[in-house]
Amino acid sequence: MTSHAGPLPAVVLLAEDDEINQQIVRHLLAEFPFIELGIAADGKQALETAISQRFDLMIFDRHMPLISGDRVIRHLKAASTINTMTPMIQFTADVDHASTPGVGDQADAVIPKPIQSDVFRSTVLRLLGRAIETL
Repeated sequence: MTSHAGPLPAVVLLAEDDEINQQIVRHLLAEFPFIELGIAADGKQALETAISQRFDLMIFDRHMPLISGDRVIRHLKAASTINTMTPMIQFTADVDHASTPGVGDQADAVIPKPIQSDVFRSTVLRLLGRAIETL
């Protein structure tokens, strides 16, 4: 029998094609050792991964190669997948879209780029149902 020293891991999928943004998210989540981060580099890979593996949280860039983040989220929500009820965050560099009603309606949160660290971290913790832990 294995015992956990801390909270159970939260498995998070980041679907982001920009390597710099991938590194930013890795860095922002590094202070939360209970988060296991998986990365998909395009929308097709993100959709295939999200259909086959259960996640506690999924983060999608709005503009990705092959399939947009919007389309991936809509498919996962509509298709009754294993992640249909999983909380989803959408990143967008489109300033107008971050606050426009109707955009990102399928996502549980829309975060504008450039990513503000406090907003991102608090949104991740809120959607994972975790209290902010002091490390």
